[in-house]
Amino acid sequence: MKRPRTLLGFTLLAAPIVGVIVLAWGWWALSLPRGAAPPIVYLDIDGREITTLASESGRVQVWVPLEHIPPAVVAAVIAAEDRRFMRHHGVDLLAVARAALTNAREASVVHGASTITQQLARGLFLSRERSWWRKAREIAIALVLELRYSKAQILEAYLNTVYLGQERGAAVQGVGAGARHLFGKSLEALRLDEIALLAASIRAPNRIFVESQALLRSRRDRVLETMVKDGATSESEARAAMTRPTRPAQKAVAAAPWFMDLVRAEVAQRGGEALGGVHLVTSLDRNLQDAAETAVRERLAQAERSRRQPANSLQAAVVAIEPVSGQIRALVGGRRFAQSEFNRATKARRQPGSLFKPLVYLAAFEARARELTPSTLVDDEPVVIPARGGAWTPHNIDGQFHGPVTIRRALEDSLNVPAALVAQGVGLSYVTRVAHAAGITSALAPVPSLALGTSEVTLLEMTTAFATIANGGMRVWPTTLSSAGAVALKPLPESARVVSPESAFIVTHLMRGVMRRGTGGSSSRWGLQEVTAGKTGTTDGLRDAWFVGYTPNLVVGVWVGADDAHSIGLAGADVALPIWADVMMKAIRRSPPAPFMPPPGIVMTPVDATGRRVCGDEEAISEAFRQGSEPAACESIADAPVLRDVAGWIRGLFR
Repeated sequence: MKRPRTLLGFTLLAAPIVGVIVLAWGWWALSLPRGAAPPIVYLDIDGREITTLASESGRVQVWVPLEHIPPAVVAAVIAAEDRRFMRHHGVDLLAVARAALTNAREASVVHGASTITQQLARGLFLSRERSWWRKAREIAIALVLELRYSKAQILEAYLNTVYLGQERGAAVQGVGAGARHLFGKSLEALRLDEIALLAASIRAPNRIFVESQALLRSRRDRVLETMVKDGATSESEARAAMTRPTRPAQKAVAAAPWFMDLVRAEVAQRGGEALGGVHLVTSLDRNLQDAAETAVRERLAQAERSRRQPANSLQAAVVAIEPVSGQIRALVGGRRFAQSEFNRATKARRQPGSLFKPLVYLAAFEARARELTPSTLVDDEPVVIPARGGAWTPHNIDGQFHGPVTIRRALEDSLNVPAALVAQGVGLSYVTRVAHAAGITSALAPVPSLALGTSEVTLLEMTTAFATIANGGMRVWPTTLSSAGAVALKPLPESARVVSPESAFIVTHLMRGVMRRGTGGSSSRWGLQEVTAGKTGTTDGLRDAWFVGYTPNLVVGVWVGADDAHSIGLAGADVALPIWADVMMKAIRRSPPAPFMPPPGIVMTPVDATGRRVCGDEEAISEAFRQGSEPAACESIADAPVLRDVAGWIRGLFR
């Protein structure tokens, strides 16, 4: 008969002990974050800040000490989330009772009663599951936090960890990061109406700018009214804030967003995730970036109007690289980042079409250094090339054949048959090897049509490959960081020679002819034909339009197409070249380009359109030859060996 009393006594004695143990464990285990590592500050080449947001462990966070958070922000968050924060001890019983009555009256869960401390407990230590057991733990943790920490410490932790949306897959935490994410501003720069909107967004941050303007205004104005009642702002200031329109249904976009995505990826790849509180100088040229973004918007809209295509049906990408250093000066991954964050410059793989041909001829001049020259004749005539799965018959875009043509004319007019024949003569495996060495990282199928650009690549790859040619055959690795700004990171691979300077210059000189007389001839509208080299690219069915052109100082690549790869009805010269011209003109106006200088071992010789040496007063082309392969001097030309006609060698491959 005494056992129940003994059990009851033991229970009464053990309960306080267990409670003390639980409290002690909670005191030790439930520690608040005391700040995050300072974010990396990203600057452009002029030292101006681009952004201070750094992604780490799947979040975007800028820790701001409470004393540096504007009082209006603190007051607005308290007004929106927990008006009695300074008066309760972790759980607001009055709010719980009020919410219970409201929910009972509405026969559903209309209002919650979680305090700021409870929200902090849930965000830091619990999952998002909805259950009574989770709620009980939330209340217990909130009580422990209130016992251990001051109100100021709890408020600072909450303001710096509260969830405020998603930014490119990363959770935005804290009002500092939230202000930049939602408004593109620092906390100090927010107006009162924006502060109220920031506080109102805490309950549903991902819906804030997709809700109706009326609902958005109502949420904001309720916060302002509460701030007036709490004495946090005057009635006149609140009324003035209420007259401001709510932001349009489009988030603020940071400067050069696609470029900054690439910066963060490179910093992470080069071991920079552990960095904090450092200033990294990027390679971004803000003026060139603005020019590229403007050119994409205006030229695409113009093309759509002129072709009577639906608005926003076209997309484009731009990459500008300094060939000597590999530094990316500008990068645009699409038309509007707010509509699509997909980076078409680095992730969209498309067929480059004729843009690939310079790489074919680059490989040919390397492999057959003494046999092939720009004046070599190649037959442009019907040919059947054996291929896996059946014979392949290349044809030109105009449906015509032009007989024997020089390599110069073949590239200037972007003829398909000569490029296919030269690739066969050199060997497809060698062409792919040279292309990969120059900067193409995508897989290249060693099939005959490779010469016409049928393997898919990205714009960044093609621009990098052309930068190798512009850099005299030296491959440099593209980077978003300046050399001064990357001292704390793992180094990039060393630059390496992948083709001879002679081969690179000959291809550059051929592409200067493309700008003067060939498919890039419309560059004369901007006066660029004499100072640049470049090549157009257009794929079958007019699905993709490309142009990559350069000076010795800058390489600019442009792609235009549709996301669903439907035909856009435009060639590279129609739409990609004008975008390129706008960007290149901006660069040239700021800094006149250096001239193209032939390297030692190159002899400049006057020839006619057929590749024969000009000895009189007739019109001539100043052609680039390897020393020893140029046409014979005029006085002995009748006795000179024939070096230029290798058409028979190529034709023999198919007999």
